Amino acid sequence: MSDRLALRIGSVSAIVGGVLVLIGNIMHPRNPDALNDVEVLLAEATEGVWVVSHFLILVALVPLLGAFYGLARSIKSDVGHEWARLGWGVALVSVALGLVLVLIDGFAMADLAEEWAASSGAQQQAALAAANAVVALGFAFFTGLMLFLFGAVPVLYGLAILKSNEYASWLGWVAILAGVLSAVVGVIQLFSGPGTLTAFVLFPIASIVITLWIIYLGVLMARQASAVTTA
Repeated sequence: MSDRLALRIGSVSAIVGGVLVLIGNIMHPRNPDALNDVEVLLAEATEGVWVVSHFLILVALVPLLGAFYGLARSIKSDVGHEWARLGWGVALVSVALGLVLVLIDGFAMADLAEEWAASSGAQQQAALAAANAVVALGFAFFTGLMLFLFGAVPVLYGLAILKSNEYASWLGWVAILAGVLSAVVGVIQLFSGPGTLTAFVLFPIASIVITLWIIYLGVLMARQASAVTTA
């Protein structure tokens, strides 16, 4: 694949994927009571916005792979490219984690919520027990997403940017700082469980900063692609 095509794929993927993630992230319901009460979470999952927000994130995750691939191809210096290649490898695994998380949290939970809302007695209790198991599984994948997709991946690409000349160094520092914040939040959540500060304040800040960073890099990759075409 030519550099121009890789940059075009990366730029379009970064902008489209980033915008969809941003919209889905903003739309996602955030009720602090849902952290400790599965019934509150099930009530949220019966709302249409629950499925729509998760669907947008699901659709956005695959283009993000194209964004990270294009970004890795755009970094030419030997040391920077090695960091970017490592970031690309972690991104592959991380996006797979994200896809599983969205399918569990967005769609499996929505199905259980409908069953829970439509039933009563023992059947409703069975749906509630199943929802508890799904929540525990989703929590594990959510923590993994904090540690890897929004943690390790931007840190590795941030280091790649700092070791190259293709992008301004402040873009590398933004990625590193936001990635470290997400990773720290993930570690806290891993040992302390989900909390309002980590799940509804710190992680959304880190994820939104990283998403805006990806979108901006998409614009820069588009300019690089145009420059290659002109040359």
